[in-house]
Amino acid sequence: MGSLADLIRVARERPGKLNWAATPGLPYYVVLALEQSAGIEMVPVGYRDFAPALQDLATGRLHVAATGVPPLVSHHQAGTVKLLFVTNRERSPQVPEVPTAKEAGYPDLTFEGSVGLFGWRDMPAYVSERIVRDVQTVAADAAFRSRLIAAGTVSRSGTSEEFAAAIEEQRKKIAAIHRAFAKPAQ
Repeated sequence: MGSLADLIRVARERPGKLNWAATPGLPYYVVLALEQSAGIEMVPVGYRDFAPALQDLATGRLHVAATGVPPLVSHHQAGTVKLLFVTNRERSPQVPEVPTAKEAGYPDLTFEGSVGLFGWRDMPAYVSERIVRDVQTVAADAAFRSRLIAAGTVSRSGTSEEFAAAIEEQRKKIAAIHRAFAKPAQ
């Protein structure tokens, strides 16, 4: 399969015959959202450790894997797996040839992996503001940004309000996916 369109075509031709695995959290919900958006059905396969899933993907025993970009880069560059899309709004600097979900025709699969610093509920504003300024200073450092990109991470610093809004946006999207796939209580 050379593209997301190819995967969807094959999944439609063979409903319930393709299998997939995902690391816990956002990648799991991305696959569910893909199934929902594309109207396809694939079979989830659980792994205790994701390393065997990557081996199974490279050998063809697993059809689809969803995880962060870094564990897949070497496989992609070696040609043993094909990265079909990234969920970020922008292409990954590690694999700039790989389209975003939006570019692949599925803008609803756009998710940003959010990592941040959290404090206690009643943290004084001056403390929070100082932390934000310090993070922005570090994130602006070219050497630091280069190290992050080499590790597969892109730094996007902003205000506490912007971070809270991004988390809320993602929470709502994931909650909607979860509701769509929730099994009724028995």
